[in-house]
Amino acid sequence: MTMSNQSKAGKMHRNPNKENTFLFLSDINSILVSGEDTNGEFCVVHCSVSENDGPPLHIHGNEDESFYLLDGELEMTLGDETFLVKSGEYVFAPRGIPHTFKAKSKKARFLVTAYPAGFDSFVKELGVPYEEGMETQIQPPTPELIQTLIQVSKKYNITYPGL
Repeated sequence: MTMSNQSKAGKMHRNPNKENTFLFLSDINSILVSGEDTNGEFCVVHCSVSENDGPPLHIHGNEDESFYLLDGELEMTLGDETFLVKSGEYVFAPRGIPHTFKAKSKKARFLVTAYPAGFDSFVKELGVPYEEGMETQIQPPTPELIQTLIQVSKKYNITYPGL
């Protein structure tokens, strides 16, 4: 199915596919519902991360995020609390609260819903269209990549304490 499986009534049926999937830093992210679909109200992104992968501690100034873990385990830090998230569990990360995660299983798959949308545009801007096997070529981030991340993040009101 392609990303444009939407009826005039706004109903849709989507799956991760070549048209909506990006290598985003070290994650494979598929934009299932974009801000364009919801008039900017929210977006839903399917994320797949490998063991020990995850973003630096960061703060979203514009959107709240929710995480629903489909499979695997994540160690999540939300504010001053760190906890293990297991398959079938949900986490809400309000805007303005520092948070991060790290995959503790070989793979972890989860859904991120951001309210309002914006995270989907961030993924598109920083990511590259995903091709099977790209994740095996991931290298540690270069200083240039970190600088690009920080610069693009400013546009989306995302900051990184400690970077």
